[in-house]
Amino acid sequence: MNTTESPSLGSSASTVKIHPPLLAAGLLVGTLVLHFILPEYRTVAWHQVIGLILVGAGAGLCAFAAAIFQARDTTKNPYGEPTEFVMLRPYTFTRNPMYLGLATILAGCAIFFGSIVMLVAPVAFVFVIDRNVIPREEETMERHFGQQYLDYKNRVRRWL
Repeated sequence: MNTTESPSLGSSASTVKIHPPLLAAGLLVGTLVLHFILPEYRTVAWHQVIGLILVGAGAGLCAFAAAIFQARDTTKNPYGEPTEFVMLRPYTFTRNPMYLGLATILAGCAIFFGSIVMLVAPVAFVFVIDRNVIPREEETMERHFGQQYLDYKNRVRRWL
């Protein structure tokens, strides 16, 4: 290793910067295309109402959680440096309400369209975010907020 290189953040940190809203949008578009090109039986049914409710709930959760960060003037960028440790609702029942909201939107779209193939999107989103984005964020939070963050991490689940 060259002495001028910075040390890595460990095996949990990814070298690829994944931006969660772009990942969610790409997965939604990709699975929506698959939904329309693959032969599936389609009807209008109650599941569309449930899907819309989930999309609305996910969007609301994302917007509310992001607004809290905005009001506290701390970064929403998963690769940025936090300026404040936020522990208000919804951060009292999930450490990642914005990601949970995006996953809920993706699941709601799959339910709305009644598409089995579109269920790949929320599963892939949670997998990628859980393995590549959240570990780096957690390392940053531990570095900035130490024991306060570790105590929070022990009290509040990563997802639900």
